[in-house]
Amino acid sequence: MSTYLLIAGSYHGGWCWSRVGRLLREAGHDVYTPTLTGLGDRAHLFRHDVGLETHVNDIVQVMHYEDLHDVTVVSHSYGGVVAGGAVDRMPDRFARAVYFDALVPRDGASVIDLLPLEYGPYFTSRITAEGLIPLADDSLSRWGLDGDEDLAWVRPRLTDQPAATFTDKLALSVPVERAGPAPIYVHATVKPAADLVESTARYARETPVWVYQEIAAPHDYMITHPRLTADILLRLRGSDRSGPHPVRG
Repeated sequence: MSTYLLIAGSYHGGWCWSRVGRLLREAGHDVYTPTLTGLGDRAHLFRHDVGLETHVNDIVQVMHYEDLHDVTVVSHSYGGVVAGGAVDRMPDRFARAVYFDALVPRDGASVIDLLPLEYGPYFTSRITAEGLIPLADDSLSRWGLDGDEDLAWVRPRLTDQPAATFTDKLALSVPVERAGPAPIYVHATVKPAADLVESTARYARETPVWVYQEIAAPHDYMITHPRLTADILLRLRGSDRSGPHPVRG
């Protein structure tokens, strides 16, 4: 039996992992899907000072109070920065760190710093007086969500992103590659022209310490391809540094 901690990306909450979580539990594993402060079912807890360190601490507190050890942490999109921060704080608690089409943190960098240059002004210009970044109109299509069933489930559950989580700079004691387990990257290859994590995926693909894989699915593949996502995680339980390995849906 393994323990999985699944961290959602921006605008999402723990709810987005429910399909994958059900499959992992059916296979006999423990699964935790915490929602980060100010998002999803915790949107009512938003304050102006909810920032990147708040979200890292969300995960650290789950690890502490649930007394979790030997954990496979799985992060999606923005959640990769949160996961990297949590692994840095408690490296001995994690067995695997899996980045699902995620950003990977650097010491002293904000989320905006990790994105392609043109997206910094785009996100900062959208920050409201309340300290939120509203969801862009084309976000769901960019994430690959176009089926009626998925849209009906996802659209009413998305919430605006606390702006400080994108603008705060994260402090790391060591680079991600030296904190905890060797990191694993799974890159989604079915994308629109603007792929916000392409440079991160390329870095993981070209850096020997990383285990790199690809999945023929869109960015929100935990929603669109839950079975394939769960199968990847179950196979990664015995992963080693075997190099690039495409996974086809």
